[in-house]
Amino acid sequence: MEYYDVHVHFFYDRSLEELGQKLAFLNQKGLAGINILVIGEFPTERETCLKMIPGAYHSHVTPKALEHQKDPFEVVRLVHPLKIVPFLDARFMENRIEEKIRMYRKRGFQGIKLLYVPEEDKAFQIRGMEKAFGRPPKQSEKITSHIIEEASSLGMPILMHVDLRRYGEFVEEMIRSHPKISFNLPHFGFSRKAMAILLDKYPNCYTDMSSLISYMEKEPTSYKSFIEQHQDRILFGSDAVIGQPETILLAIAFMKRFLSDPDIFHKITSKNYLNYMAHGSFS
Repeated sequence: MEYYDVHVHFFYDRSLEELGQKLAFLNQKGLAGINILVIGEFPTERETCLKMIPGAYHSHVTPKALEHQKDPFEVVRLVHPLKIVPFLDARFMENRIEEKIRMYRKRGFQGIKLLYVPEEDKAFQIRGMEKAFGRPPKQSEKITSHIIEEASSLGMPILMHVDLRRYGEFVEEMIRSHPKISFNLPHFGFSRKAMAILLDKYPNCYTDMSSLISYMEKEPTSYKSFIEQHQDRILFGSDAVIGQPETILLAIAFMKRFLSDPDIFHKITSKNYLNYMAHGSFS
């Protein structure tokens, strides 16, 4: 059975050959495609970068890994027939937004990743846009709206890390205002209750289960119920870094054990991904 991973971070500092071997192995195991999240532009100082990267990933943010962000297309072409889809991680973008996104789209980036954390998130060890860039939350809202508007005009799907408990009204406004593109709010939006409302209201809204395995193990009944109720809008995401792709295998093995219904497993790992990527003008 083929499956797709919607949530893979583009951090690696190993050789291209070694990475290719690992990805080829995953392809043999059934991985048909991955969306890689590439930080197209970032501050020159690593410490500034780390303010907007969750603490769990800091060890992966090496100078070599950052250098690789500048050109992911060697990796995109690395393993055939594995489909590697680059998403532009625009968390550091502040100016010349229309010009830049159009340039990245022309280069071959097919979607947008946003880390929308206007204020500090202590749980994830993210300092937030206010401390990283010295700008008030309203300015971050304005910049993010501009990025989404431009992505929508180009038919680029959005993956948006955001806590719906804090910023749900703004996110709903974005989803409602841009019905022609699909939105993936990973980690069940940090609130299954808030996430369920958006999934029920907006056909262009999806979520993925990345970084939720430990929670699903602790509360299997409630998580299974949520997945069953929204089985047509939930995506498989590993939250792996591409330099450690074995994490993808562990996550897919867990989901296979966790979901007893093979039809729901197929939807989450394959069918829903294809719908998410095909929504609107994207193809």
